[in-house]
Amino acid sequence: MDKYVIKQNSYRNPIDDLTFLDHLIFNFKLFLFVVSIIPLIFISLCLGNFVKPIQNYLPMLFHKLLLWLLSIKVEIEGHVEVAKDCNLFLSNHVSYLDIPILGSNLPLRFVAKSEVASWTLFGFLAKMARTIFIKRNRHNTLGQKDIIKHSLLLEEKVLIFPEGTTSDGNRVLDFKSSLLAAVEKEDFLIQPITLLYSEINGIPINRWLRPVIAWYGDMELQPHLSTLVSLKPIKARLIFSDPVNSKLFSNRKELKNFLEKIIKTNYHSVLSK
Repeated sequence: MDKYVIKQNSYRNPIDDLTFLDHLIFNFKLFLFVVSIIPLIFISLCLGNFVKPIQNYLPMLFHKLLLWLLSIKVEIEGHVEVAKDCNLFLSNHVSYLDIPILGSNLPLRFVAKSEVASWTLFGFLAKMARTIFIKRNRHNTLGQKDIIKHSLLLEEKVLIFPEGTTSDGNRVLDFKSSLLAAVEKEDFLIQPITLLYSEINGIPINRWLRPVIAWYGDMELQPHLSTLVSLKPIKARLIFSDPVNSKLFSNRKELKNFLEKIIKTNYHSVLSK
């Protein structure tokens, strides 16, 4: 126990390095961000339901602006060039930051629990990004399947978080197969994406710093977000693995196990370095 405390306390807290200038720069960027997104919201409300390029790429632009505001840099690895041919994407889930990190690189429709729609700010932004809201319970698997499959048949790019919740960032949780029911024994290309947070303020993130990024369990949103926006640059990594065809698997559990192994292997191989 003493060894743990000494090691934890000896690690420099990146928040302690912030200066008055850092806060001033963030406030200025926040002003520019608000000024920039007002016309985006107006365009989305007026034309978003009628013009497909606006549906697809306006959320990407918003997510890019959000990453700029929060000083988040994203490194891309792997086979991102084949993403244009894929229908379904899945990723591990660590934080609400996962959304803009993934959404800034692909024109995605995210799948979220129905409760998110009622959240004051996030719910509004999720609706603007055309999020697919589903009721997550074992009695509604068919309903989930139909909603997701409908979007895939329209050739929209859909992303799911198969863990069903966020982790503490130190591991990838076991996947749930229910969200894969839409592609079970169907001809859809699926690309697994491994998402990791590697640095805060130039400091490599270890197990004690990951909760600064991770939002999980009973954490309250406002204090966590307040800490997050005070940080200097955050570096994230996206690893795009080879896509797989869902028709090659006999059932969704077999498919789930295959995709889970890919993401867990990628994630833990990076953490072990």
